[in-house]
Amino acid sequence: MKLRPINKDWKGQRKKLVRYEIGIVGSGGQGVVLLGTILAQAAASVADLFVAQTRSYDPAVRGGKAESNLVLSDEEIDYPGVLGYDLLLALSQEGCDRNIERLKKEALLVVDSGLVKKVIWSKILKIPFTKIARQKFNDERVTNMIALGALTRLCEYIPSSAVEASISANFKGDALKLNLNSFREGIEYTARRLKFDFERVDEEEIEI
Repeated sequence: MKLRPINKDWKGQRKKLVRYEIGIVGSGGQGVVLLGTILAQAAASVADLFVAQTRSYDPAVRGGKAESNLVLSDEEIDYPGVLGYDLLLALSQEGCDRNIERLKKEALLVVDSGLVKKVIWSKILKIPFTKIARQKFNDERVTNMIALGALTRLCEYIPSSAVEASISANFKGDALKLNLNSFREGIEYTARRLKFDFERVDEEEIEI
C-alpha cells in the first residue's frame, strides 16, 4: 500500500482500506500511550472504519519501553497485533532500533530528529518534535501532541476534526488549549516539511 502524505477532512467515499498499521514507539514519560489512545478514539469515531489498539509499556520505569500500535481497516480486524508497519513514529533511538525491522518495504518512518540520530531506511521524515515543544510552547510535555499532529497529516484515513474531538474529550481548560495548539502546530509544521522529498539514508552514510 502506498502512503499518500496528505490528510484533509475528506468528504464522500474513502478508498478501500484492507489493513493499515501505525506504530508509535518511544520511552516512558513521553506520552506515547496517550498519543495512541487519542488517535484510536478518533479512528473509532469514523464511519465504517474499524480500529484495534495494542500497547506495551513499563509503568514503573520512566524512560523504559513504551509502544502503542494501531490497526485500521474497512473490515473487522481478526488479528490486532503487528504484521508490518505502514507508518512508524519513533520518539527515541531505542524504540526506533527495536522496531525498524517491522516496517513494510514502502513504509514511512517518522523520527524525532533531536532524539533519533542513527537510522537506515528508504523513506524517512525527520521532525524536531521535542525542540518545537521546548522552543514554541516552553513545555516538552506537548511533544506527543505535536507528533500526533504529524501523524494526522500523514495518515489520510483519520480526519483532523476527529482527532481534535478526541483531544477535547481528554483535556479541559488551559490544558485543552495548549494541547490543541500543539496538535495544530504539528500539522502545520509537517505540511511545510512535506514540500520537500522524504529522506533516504543508506548504511554508508551513517557515522559509527
